[in-house]
Amino acid sequence: MPVLFANSGRWPSDIALWSVDVDLKKHAPAVSRFLSADECNRMARYKRLGDQLRFAAARSSLREILGERVARDPAELEFEAGAYGRPWLAGFPHVSFNVSHSGERVLIAVSMQRAVGVDIEELNPALDWRSLSDTVCVKEEASRIVSIRDFYRCWTAKEALLKATGAGIGVGDGLKSIDLANDRIPSGFNFVRLDDFDGYAAAMAFGVHADTSAL
Repeated sequence: MPVLFANSGRWPSDIALWSVDVDLKKHAPAVSRFLSADECNRMARYKRLGDQLRFAAARSSLREILGERVARDPAELEFEAGAYGRPWLAGFPHVSFNVSHSGERVLIAVSMQRAVGVDIEELNPALDWRSLSDTVCVKEEASRIVSIRDFYRCWTAKEALLKATGAGIGVGDGLKSIDLANDRIPSGFNFVRLDDFDGYAAAMAFGVHADTSAL
């Protein structure tokens, strides 16, 4: 069941952010009630039950949230993909949404007025984050990262920003196109770090200027 976050002034009021707890011991059909046939096939391609459950919980919850927003049956919603694979809701191009899941958590951000992006990562103590810094961070960022939590907080902020722009990490210089140490982020976007989950790092990014014509 999606739980709506309290905004507490951390982001614009037109953005809604939900959290979903994933019970990794549940049987997949119990959390896949709104999935399309294509989504059920995608879920089945995951080899591990945990991955199936994360996918099913994320997609079913997204459908439930969007269905309520646009007053449509969640099971009948259709999605299409943009130039870089970012999905959008067919028939409702003004609805921006983004989903991220890791471990037992799913985050879903939705706005009817501005682009949004979200990322969450479960902290893995065994991760060799120092060897990954050259891939994720520019030099000044790397010099300020002294712990695995610092690394994940940098990573999730960059990922959320790139997802909000619609480009994703596979375009251009990817994560290294952003320099958080010197506040060089995509023009027209901002982000907040979400320190609400023990054992996780998360961030949400959003367009600075709202499109009130979408209302």
